[in-house]
This record gives sequence, C-alpha cells and structure tokens, in this order.
Amino acid sequence: MEELERAAKRLKTARDELDEKLHKIDDEEKRLKDRMKQLEEKKTECAATNGDVDVSDDDLIEVNAGGKIIAAKRGVLTQRKGTRYEALFSGRWEKKLQRDNSGRIFLD
Repeated sequence: MEELERAAKRLKTARDELDEKLHKIDDEEKRLKDRMKQLEEKKTECAATNGDVDVSDDDLIEVNAGGKIIAAKRGVLTQRKGTRYEALFSGRWEKKLQRDNSGRIFLD
C-alpha cells in the first residue's frame, strides 16, 4: 500500500511539473502571437506610408536591371517569404524604389 501511495505521489508531482511546463509553453505561444501581430501591423503601416497596400500577386512588374528589362508577376518575385526580393517587391516600398525614365524599377 505504501508503494502505491509513493507511486501516486510521484504521478501527481509529474503531472504538476507537466502542467507548469505546458503553462509556460502557452504563455510563450501567446507572447509570440502578440509579437507576430505587432510585426504584421507594422508591416501594414509601412506599406501605407512607403508603398501600396492594394497590390496583387498578379501585378506585372517591370524591372530595369542594369539596362536589361525584365517583366515578371509580383507573385513570382515574392514567392520566397522572408527574402530581400519578397521585401523589395511586396509593395511595401513602392514609393521608395528607384525608377528609370519609363517608371520601371531600376536596379544596378
């Protein structure tokens, strides 16, 4: 009987430790979700200030890359999330991009 009580006590201790760890994980998840929400809001604010919020993956973008004209859909240029291309062509920086005489994005 004593062995059963010790096992029950160990089980309760293990459950309490697990509950504490789960609570910490839940708190961290909430903190990360809040941070992601803040970053998304900042991204939208940046787009409103420096770019165009009404962009579409189907927009055709013309780029003057050192004199060579390249045309591609925005979705192709931004398909790799988290890259510089995604940031550059996402629309968030439309007003800040250097352009040539024909209005194409100029990269040199």
